[in-house]
Amino acid sequence: MKMSGSDEKILLLIGMVVLTVAVRAIDEDPTGFVTWGHNYYKTWGQPALVINETSELHLTLDHKSGSGFESNSIYGSGSFNMRIKAPQTKSTRVVTSFYLMSKSSRNDQLCFQIFGNGPAYLLNTNIFINGEGDKDQRFHLWFDPTKNYHSYRFLWNQHQLVFYVDDTPIRVYRKNPGISYPSVQTMFMHGSVKNGSIVDPKEMPYTAEFQASTIDGCVTDFFGIQKCFGPEFWWNRKENWQLSSRERKLYMNARKVYMDYDYCSDRKLYPEVPKEFMEDQNKNVWLWSYVAASKNKKLYL
Repeated sequence: MKMSGSDEKILLLIGMVVLTVAVRAIDEDPTGFVTWGHNYYKTWGQPALVINETSELHLTLDHKSGSGFESNSIYGSGSFNMRIKAPQTKSTRVVTSFYLMSKSSRNDQLCFQIFGNGPAYLLNTNIFINGEGDKDQRFHLWFDPTKNYHSYRFLWNQHQLVFYVDDTPIRVYRKNPGISYPSVQTMFMHGSVKNGSIVDPKEMPYTAEFQASTIDGCVTDFFGIQKCFGPEFWWNRKENWQLSSRERKLYMNARKVYMDYDYCSDRKLYPEVPKEFMEDQNKNVWLWSYVAASKNKKLYL
């Protein structure tokens, strides 16, 4: 029986809908994770092992090499989350990293680094702007990062950078006049496990496990960062220009109780207090932690 033109159009439309749903199912599962092969690729080192063909990736470090991955897309703003289970080790030189980085000779970079030496694992954060780094802030974690997956997330818009661990803000870097801010260069997402120095070969191989969450980022090109500043993206809206009152309490507690090192107070590295610290003091951003400490308050995560 010959179909009418309208019947053919209906079947074609149904086919397109089914195909769209199928493609989306391949790219993103309903739990909020994304498929590695559609969003990332291995950039160096040992073979990357995809565990469940969707979101889990294992990176290894052995006596020959570590390994790393990079996103297929480049971004100009967003909220970037990665769930990580770090390898168990007694070595302080095994480094598991999740970071955003531009591709230029003077790069911008936002970085989480989990250092070994269980049970005293440390989380280091760093910011590079126009090739200048040494902005380390280091924290003791309130959990064992090797036992279960935990979330490490960057919020990046034109007003602030926020480093989150399991939805607790631990670091804030605000845009202020006269201070360099990563708002010119677009960045890729990266992850890696590597040897920071010499580690015990008897403990090898080390395995770092990553789960790729849905990417809330503005996809652009190398020179298209300006299109990523608009309010059509939720992370750019006014409520995300500063921490909420609840986030401020969590932030104060994290810095008071868990901070191990802050470059802003390192007079050997910086004989003069860094300018970004002084600017944020004037705007009562960095003062949150110090006011809470001076009043001997303790806020719980």
